[in-house]
Amino acid sequence: MSQITTTHDVHTDLATQYYSLVRATELSIPDDLRQEWLSLSIDYADLPVDEYLPNNGKYRFRRYGRYYFMPSTEELLRLPHEDYFQDTDINEITGGIVRKFAPLLDTTFSNDFLQEMIRFDFRQFPVTDAMKNDPWDVHVHLIRVTATHGQDGHPTPEGIHKDGAEFVTVHLAELVNADGGDVSIYDNDKNLLSTHRLNQIMDFYVFNDDMLWHKAEPITPKNEKHQAVRSILTFDYHHAPDLKRPR
Repeated sequence: MSQITTTHDVHTDLATQYYSLVRATELSIPDDLRQEWLSLSIDYADLPVDEYLPNNGKYRFRRYGRYYFMPSTEELLRLPHEDYFQDTDINEITGGIVRKFAPLLDTTFSNDFLQEMIRFDFRQFPVTDAMKNDPWDVHVHLIRVTATHGQDGHPTPEGIHKDGAEFVTVHLAELVNADGGDVSIYDNDKNLLSTHRLNQIMDFYVFNDDMLWHKAEPITPKNEKHQAVRSILTFDYHHAPDLKRPR
């Protein structure tokens, strides 16, 4: 099976500073998986609106799904769709609300690029052998944010927050006419550690969610006559020893 690789030592970054920024130029993606990525990228044009935005905003669109993942065998199996919930202690804006997001498309779940990226990301994590022999609950988010003159495009969720997982990865999937979107990383005392911007498709960052907080800034149009777009592919990795293998 084709594999994605990187020249960046993500494992050491995560073990020492709990986050890592990887540029697209540091990734090697086989041609067959690049074709699968092109198929997946089409999905972003058909994401339903996020109904849980402040002030009834209509600038964010998304789908959501879950996989059962066994790292020791790299088996990935689709899990039943469920509502999404975060506590208010990690998400002050939309925490405490049961949110109903549209499920990933069937073709998205079976996409080889998506599945290999989940496996690739996990291979970078500094986890114990015991944890590799446990199942993980992987949450997948396809999110598109738009902005126009007079309406900024806010990320999800707004403000400094945690995602409630062991590890989180955020891959840039689309960037059109967009300024802003800077990502800031904070320690658990909310002291700023780093600020960066994803500039090229497949730039990504990964962090230990238990050890860090993060936030992303809104986007605005570079050319005010045209819409700005920023899309991401995000994975939340939850260590779930009791998760049952779906049949």
